[in-house]
Amino acid sequence: MKQFVLILIFCVSRAYSQVGPPSLRCLEVLANNDVIIRWIPPADPGGVFNSYDIYTSPNAGGPFTLLVNLPGSITQAAYTDPATVANLQSIYYYMVTRSGPSGANVSARSDTLKTIFLNLNPGNGSQEYLKLTYNHLHQPKLSTTLNTFTLLKEYPIGTWSTFAASNNITYNDTLSVCQASLNYQVRILDNSGCISASNHQGGVFNDKKDPAEPVIDSISVLPNGTVILAWHIPHDLDITKYRIYQLITSGSTTINAAIDTLNGRNNTSYTFITSAAYGQSISLFLSSIDSCNRISPFTNSGGTMNLKLLYDRCQYKSVISWNPYKNMPKGIKEYRVYYSTDGANFSVIGTTTGTMFTHTGVAPDKNICYFVRAFNSDETVTSSSNWHCFFSTQVKAPSFLYVKSASVLADKTAQLRLFLDTTKYSKGIDVFRSEDGSSYQPVGYVQTAKTPDYTFIDQNEGGTDTMSYYYKASIKDSCGNTRSTSNVAKTILLKVSEDREFIFTKHLRWSAYSGFAGGVSGYNIYRVINGSGTPKFIGNTALLSNTYSDNLEDEAPNGSKVEYMVEAVEGLGNPYGFMETATSNLKPVYMEGRIFIPTAFAPNGKNRIWLPITHFIDKKEYSVRIFNRWGNKIFETSDDTVGWDGDGAPNGIYAYVITYKNARGEYQELKGTLMLL
Repeated sequence: MKQFVLILIFCVSRAYSQVGPPSLRCLEVLANNDVIIRWIPPADPGGVFNSYDIYTSPNAGGPFTLLVNLPGSITQAAYTDPATVANLQSIYYYMVTRSGPSGANVSARSDTLKTIFLNLNPGNGSQEYLKLTYNHLHQPKLSTTLNTFTLLKEYPIGTWSTFAASNNITYNDTLSVCQASLNYQVRILDNSGCISASNHQGGVFNDKKDPAEPVIDSISVLPNGTVILAWHIPHDLDITKYRIYQLITSGSTTINAAIDTLNGRNNTSYTFITSAAYGQSISLFLSSIDSCNRISPFTNSGGTMNLKLLYDRCQYKSVISWNPYKNMPKGIKEYRVYYSTDGANFSVIGTTTGTMFTHTGVAPDKNICYFVRAFNSDETVTSSSNWHCFFSTQVKAPSFLYVKSASVLADKTAQLRLFLDTTKYSKGIDVFRSEDGSSYQPVGYVQTAKTPDYTFIDQNEGGTDTMSYYYKASIKDSCGNTRSTSNVAKTILLKVSEDREFIFTKHLRWSAYSGFAGGVSGYNIYRVINGSGTPKFIGNTALLSNTYSDNLEDEAPNGSKVEYMVEAVEGLGNPYGFMETATSNLKPVYMEGRIFIPTAFAPNGKNRIWLPITHFIDKKEYSVRIFNRWGNKIFETSDDTVGWDGDGAPNGIYAYVITYKNARGEYQELKGTLMLL
């Protein structure tokens, strides 16, 4: 029983004296190749810690030798391994913990870590770039180690800086100097806060490659005529400047002449001050230069687009042409043509895939500017041509055309009187007519000479006696283009109506005349009976009155066809000094013929002569005949003022026959009897 208790005490004591291994986390190689080993101490609840043993080997498979025994406090978390060969290869480490009396109890091994070994190799067998290779501390990577390596470089000597970060175990560093002493180191962080670092690796390196050729983005002409060349910065970090060349042709000789140098890799454009881009395509070339003064091959811009123009001032048309844009990244999608007048904002007037564009409808007498812009296939790159500006001079033309009057001559005829500025040449005058004052149709053309006054006769099948018409005219310049348009004149339409109660009264009504520059002062009214003589003035009205009533009772014996005409009279203030008149249509009215026939007369009494009374009878077509009871004609006359005095005939009943032509041209016959007393 005593022996059993002793064995149990021994086992419990042994269990409490066992301490686990430390958590090995970081290996940091110093500049002198010492290695700082860092770990996280294990727990020691029984207070039986004795010491740490650190083992090392140059090979992953060993053999491992004891590097050091570290007695003392369990809280120690770092140790420096002096004078290692970590600059030549990776060094492997692991640790154990000793505990109990005399450290007899040994823990299991910690993770075996190896130092990060950094190696440099010239890329592609040259020193175009340096290939950095390095390793993780453990394979597989410790879960506590972060994913990203930090890459540091010492340049210039004494100055370390981070130049890259990578999740890979290789990295290519392009040489960006002609010759330099460069040192590198790789670091990675553990989530405990410690850092693992590689050896320092470096040397004197030479950049033996040619500098990268810059890629030209575009070449354009600015509004002021200067040329701007734009490019992308090459990936080559060793570029220190750019050289600009111009293609110059003299006779049969063509050279690329260096015209400028830009210092600094980050330059992306160059402005070439020149006025030559207005008249020709400017070709610029570009090369990059590195710190060794090596020069890259030329990059050809292809040259600016030079816009040329022919303007047709008769057709108001611009024919625009330009040289094709070359070397556009991703190819040309289209050219867009821009247009501006009198300094207004430019607008796109068309697109084309060719190198010519015709612009019609160019605004005359304006300051016109054009330019063309090329777009690549995805519209990420553009290039603009020179501006071409000019004044779109029109041919000179008369400054005014004035319709003096528009009169009605007959039922289907109107007359326009025109007045033209003769200080400038014109080909002719177009005349237009409208029924509503809005929609006009051409009705004729007047060829002009050196005289200012013109008359135009419009044969209007619609009839000037049924409605008023609007007239206007426009000038054709020496190119045949329509220029100034005249004022609008509207003819007068006259209508006449009967008075139901008063047979001798006629009511006139007319449309107002318009077109006089001096306005209408009033209207004159004229009358013609039976078409004889010139129209007779019978009255007038004021400006705002468009009606007139005429009593024809006193004119009844003079004829049956009555025609009226109205004349508009221009007022004062015409800027050309005119005071014109314009006449309406001649409107006829017809008085129905009436004859009052006596039924009896007494030659020896008061009514001594038998005489029919006529009103509105055509006297040239009038005839009266009288017959006795045996049918013998005993009296005849064609004069409505001559009557029958009986001529000694016996009293009794006699027959009469009267024939005449009424106002409408119809022949009428009246028969009856009369009593001779």
